[in-house]
Amino acid sequence: MEKFEYFSGIPEVGIVPRAPHAGPLMRHVYEQEHGRGGFAGKVSHTYHLYPPTNWLPEESRLLDGAGFAPHWESPLRPVGGVHHALGVLEPEAPRDVYRGMGRLIANATAAMNVTAPVAPMDYFFEHHSATLVFFVHEGSGTLETTFGPIAYRKGDFLIIPKGITHRFECDQGPQYYWAYESFAGDPEKAEAVTTGQFLTHSRRDYKFPRSLDSRNEAGRFEIVSKTDGTYARRVHPTHPFDAVGWRGTYLPYKFAVEDVRPLVADRSHVPPSGHTVFLLPGCYICVFTVRSAEKEGLWVPFFHKNLDYCETLGYHAGRFFSRGGVFSEGMISVHPVGLPHGPHPKALAALLDDKRPQVFEEVGIMADFANPATISDFALGLAQPDYMASWSGYTMEPRFLHDPGRLAKVLRLAERLADARDKLRPAGSEDEGH
Repeated sequence: MEKFEYFSGIPEVGIVPRAPHAGPLMRHVYEQEHGRGGFAGKVSHTYHLYPPTNWLPEESRLLDGAGFAPHWESPLRPVGGVHHALGVLEPEAPRDVYRGMGRLIANATAAMNVTAPVAPMDYFFEHHSATLVFFVHEGSGTLETTFGPIAYRKGDFLIIPKGITHRFECDQGPQYYWAYESFAGDPEKAEAVTTGQFLTHSRRDYKFPRSLDSRNEAGRFEIVSKTDGTYARRVHPTHPFDAVGWRGTYLPYKFAVEDVRPLVADRSHVPPSGHTVFLLPGCYICVFTVRSAEKEGLWVPFFHKNLDYCETLGYHAGRFFSRGGVFSEGMISVHPVGLPHGPHPKALAALLDDKRPQVFEEVGIMADFANPATISDFALGLAQPDYMASWSGYTMEPRFLHDPGRLAKVLRLAERLADARDKLRPAGSEDEGH
């Protein structure tokens, strides 16, 4: 026995050999590699009781995608020129997580979907074209995976790497998830040299499975896979979760939104990108969460045109200060590339009336998709027709209407206020000559 204890440089759980592809254990278990980048990227190895290729050939076949998940392949069209407010999905039939998936927004490398599962999954699933990032807006349950189970609840992200066999076991009660597909790579933790490794969260906040639930069961176990728009079915005579051990870094995990510690600033407004948690090729995901309001900086969003991204924002919980009561929980805003947007009239009026809140009690999940982005017919079916009118206060409220004397007023104010200094400034900087 070793005199001292050590831990391995790579996570491992259960029964594994001393090294991949080698040792006498290979004569008693069946090794399977889950790897990216050919054989040179992230990788994990699982060790199974039975060969992973023991499918029943007579029951392997392609599926009709339109019949399996009728809205996942909803036709896409260019998005632009009009803002959209998407209402909450009301399932038309009792479907499970994947059969009820509806595509909303997509570009060449990423997509956003929504699902409101009612029925249980009677099969296992593998996505062969994308890593999945779920956000649990409502509900709870267990994500069963080859690497072990992951319990989840409202407010959790679930990251399911490309190709990993899994199944959702939903608890009783309403379930509502947003699901993001990353076709060209796995999500990476957002970091910047100016904020270090621990804002807006730490890798320590990622929870990986550690409790193997090895199944030595015989029967008929169906696995459905998705490759682009093609769905396939295969059936195995043994349970797919027959792994007795695993080693590697290519793993599913969860991340709770409550562990986001937001970047805040008293003297300036933090742009949306300052709230990024995940970077995906062609997309980044941000979390706006409970935080203190800026003291001297602009505490409502600045009006802006995003010239390279289509912005989506899922409203998860709380009161969304910048939207002036337009949105409720579960809704999604879609602001296409180039079209200006910003605070709604009620929110800007609160700023002008100096009704600054102490804390923003809200949680929103923003995903920005690199141009060109498209919107689905399914999403347009959820769109509320009067969303563009939600800014009409700027053409109706007296303080925002045309004033013949406004230019002169602004010029006079500018002479006095343009060089105004912050109240929060270093001691000894009172000398106005510097």
